[in-house]
Amino acid sequence: MQRTANEGIILQIQKFSVHDGQGVRTVIFMAGCPLRCKWCSNPETWDLSPKLAFYAKKCAGCGICYKTCPKSIFPPQMKAGDNCDACGLCANACPMDALAVLCEKAAADDVVRKIERDAVFFRYSKGGVTFSGGEPTMQEEFLRGLTEKLYSKGISMWIETCGHFCFEDVRDIFQKMDNVYYDIKCIDGRTHKELTGVDNAGILENSIRLHKLGLPITVRLPAIGGVNFTEGNLNATALFMSENLPGAAIEILPYHNFGKEKYEALKLTEYLHEFTTPEKHEISGAYSLFRRYGIEAANY
Repeated sequence: MQRTANEGIILQIQKFSVHDGQGVRTVIFMAGCPLRCKWCSNPETWDLSPKLAFYAKKCAGCGICYKTCPKSIFPPQMKAGDNCDACGLCANACPMDALAVLCEKAAADDVVRKIERDAVFFRYSKGGVTFSGGEPTMQEEFLRGLTEKLYSKGISMWIETCGHFCFEDVRDIFQKMDNVYYDIKCIDGRTHKELTGVDNAGILENSIRLHKLGLPITVRLPAIGGVNFTEGNLNATALFMSENLPGAAIEILPYHNFGKEKYEALKLTEYLHEFTTPEKHEISGAYSLFRRYGIEAANY
């Protein structure tokens, strides 16, 4: 379900971030993603719809949610066919914060107004806005509307992308970005499809196209122990970067399971997979491997 330039679905606007680009940044997490990575920590962003999360450990069993719901749904026992539209009335009424609406409608003008309040921090730290997700390009028109408004105000923009998009459809959006975080999860196409649900031929090609636009690129590699964090995949990734993305930096992101609670709250545990996190010395060794190919670690 495509959104318009004036309205979209976002998970969160995170202010004062220092881990998603240069300086102090405001990160806009947008809903929607074409991939289904087995290690995904944001399953609520898979589609473009608000959804109700129930955190059982916080529930006191008071029943206020049931009494508040116009459809007489009892969230602790909610099933797929109960037709909850995530209106948020029960979440607002819950005294224990056991309910929350994840991914809500947002107007572009409202988002921009919130961002403008932080302009002074951007100016003095050389920061700005970073679009994240999910996959921001899944809401192409909404993303375009936001970038045009922010670009006209001189606010720096970075974007985090999985690379699975039609390049010509979003070329104009990327041309307004000052930097791109680009996921390259696995070089082997068959393995990539097993891990994410999609082939990576278009993803790799899009990275080359973006590089030809002259955009600074930071390749992000999720380090999933025993899965893609292998000597073979690390060497293949470094070789691909050295041959096709000269000057791009590398950032290795160790696996974490911070999203486990969300799977439980959204009744998506059948899709939950857990992996191992590489040790610090293994991550350091991986960076050394990339340096042998002339690729430096990202430093912002």
